[in-house]
Amino acid sequence: RRSCRRNPGLRSAGSAGEARRRGEHKSRKQQTIRTPLEARLKRMGQQCCPRYLPSEKCAEAGKGHNRELLSPQRIEHVKLLGDCVNTEYNSMDESSALPGQKRLRPRDDVEVSQNSDKRFAAAELDGAGVGIKLLPLEGKIFGFIKQMVEEEKLGTTVRVAGGWVRDKCLGKESDDIDIAVDNMSGEEFAAEVVKFMVKKGEVVRSVGVIKANPDKSKHLATATFTLFGISIDCNNLRTEVYHDGSRVPETKVGTAEEDATRRDFTVNALFYNINTGKVEDLTKMGLRDLELQILRTPLEPLKTFLDDPLRVLRAIRFSARFNFKLEEKLVEAAKHPRISKDLAEKVSRERFSIEMNKVVGGVGSPTDAFKHLVDFGLHAIVFQEPANGLLIKDPDVKTAENPASLLPSSGIKTMRVMETLLKQRKAGKAIRQISLYAAFLHPYAGYNVKVKKRMIPAVRWILRESLKTADKDVAEAAAVLVDAANVFKQMSETLHQDIEGRPKVNKAMILRKTGEALLSVKERYPYAMDLCYAMISKDSAAKGLQADGENKDGTADYSYTDNKGLQAYANWVATETGLDGCWAWKPLVTAQDFVTELKVPKGPGMGIMMQRQTVWRLENPKGTKEELLQALADSLVTNPLPVRGKSAKGQKNKRSKKSKGHPKNKSRKGGK
Repeated sequence: RRSCRRNPGLRSAGSAGEARRRGEHKSRKQQTIRTPLEARLKRMGQQCCPRYLPSEKCAEAGKGHNRELLSPQRIEHVKLLGDCVNTEYNSMDESSALPGQKRLRPRDDVEVSQNSDKRFAAAELDGAGVGIKLLPLEGKIFGFIKQMVEEEKLGTTVRVAGGWVRDKCLGKESDDIDIAVDNMSGEEFAAEVVKFMVKKGEVVRSVGVIKANPDKSKHLATATFTLFGISIDCNNLRTEVYHDGSRVPETKVGTAEEDATRRDFTVNALFYNINTGKVEDLTKMGLRDLELQILRTPLEPLKTFLDDPLRVLRAIRFSARFNFKLEEKLVEAAKHPRISKDLAEKVSRERFSIEMNKVVGGVGSPTDAFKHLVDFGLHAIVFQEPANGLLIKDPDVKTAENPASLLPSSGIKTMRVMETLLKQRKAGKAIRQISLYAAFLHPYAGYNVKVKKRMIPAVRWILRESLKTADKDVAEAAAVLVDAANVFKQMSETLHQDIEGRPKVNKAMILRKTGEALLSVKERYPYAMDLCYAMISKDSAAKGLQADGENKDGTADYSYTDNKGLQAYANWVATETGLDGCWAWKPLVTAQDFVTELKVPKGPGMGIMMQRQTVWRLENPKGTKEELLQALADSLVTNPLPVRGKSAKGQKNKRSKKSKGHPKNKSRKGGK
């Protein structure tokens, strides 16, 4: 009855009572089982399509088959359900151009070929006729928005912009839906959507608005609302005007063509017109560049980069993510001296961090992105060294004299090998970020930065202070990984010295230094071993890791086939030393044992004895508690603990408050 009140035209010819009197009524068991589409329609309080065609054909049409069997009146009815996944409807053949708008001309230096695009052959210039395969939920969202525009008579052309359209054209899924409207602000349109949702009885989960803020050059409001569980950003079409000294533009209301040309790249300038269900390529280059896998700017690349230098880093990221080639003129513009200057002056280092984290943690080839960064001469700006005199070399560590000069060669080579090893290990996003940063910055192993009176590892300082990585754990872990890999490199070389005349190898020292590196890197030590291999290998050495898995006894299996020394050292550490898992050891001798067995009084001496226990266990991983107690007792004889309250020479502590010279013991009668 509710359905009939809402849709008077769908009322049946007679009531159920009349059908029962005529003998035409069927019991529940006799009724035909509903198709999924009919069941969904019933839940929505609507009737299906038997008036126009049989239910079986209706269900198939709802899945995208036999679309020609649907009458024009039912096309909109089926599409609204979200079951029809292809938006090329017969009723949507009109041009996507807005009345009175000029067609954008492509860049003068770009030749538009009519036959270069095979996948998008229907979209010769502007994308008219191209449909996108929608998911059921996407069809439901867009159908709801279109229904609202038509029923409320808003006269609004609603477009989905940016990355969602690009990803869908590439056959990838995306839930990042950004909507652009042409005749009102995003806030006003969001309010209309919410009002229509309430009218239709839908649940309004969240609505937010980022207000306009002229002080921060945000002259247009951006609305965020949730429709059927999907968060959607909404704004109006706009154009941008850049001023000298800032990458933050002044925005104004614009047309669809102006909005397309203001965007960074042609593949990001595509629109999906919800009203027509078609893709709009207003730059006339976006669809072709997707097919040719080329990254190009809608306007002249030098002007695009001078307006916003951050777009250079975005070009590097998109090129690596989608394996797209960079246009030659774009490469020339990225190498312009003004770009590096403006990048350092206009763009905050926090923005550097956001882009670089997306590179090393995302899909594609991060090494290719860093190679572009080096070729453009921008790595010294993004990964800036501290000022002169603050970078100090550790004399006990063998390292390069000028680490920055090795980033374009050794840094890129190590990163490429490490990337291959990470893929073989199927590493997660977090460890990929840590390992790739460590691989690129490994020439800084053994260098520290002096900050006041502290010494901070150079890798950690660059990631935290220069790149401004928000996650301090990434910077700390990358520095630890570099130090551990450097230790593994030195110890593997020391362990396998077979040259005549060399002194006998001190295995206790090797065990201790290896154990200290394992205590610092913990469960990530296989990645430190991989980093060590990448540091000492050649460009083609990624194929050296034949297999990476576990033996029957659960230990790691390393197969660095082109480096026998490291391979033997890695397997020795994992299977023979007993150091694997040393970071999870519990003390063999407790504090109570120190008091009862060794007569060590409570106090600072406990910490010293714990340190001696750790050193002994690293040098003797398979030692027993009795052997440890005997060794600690011997250490107390040869190196006794300092007496509490006295210095090592037995003199009284000068800082004792009972000392005669202490200020509090002086008499106040003796003047000031």
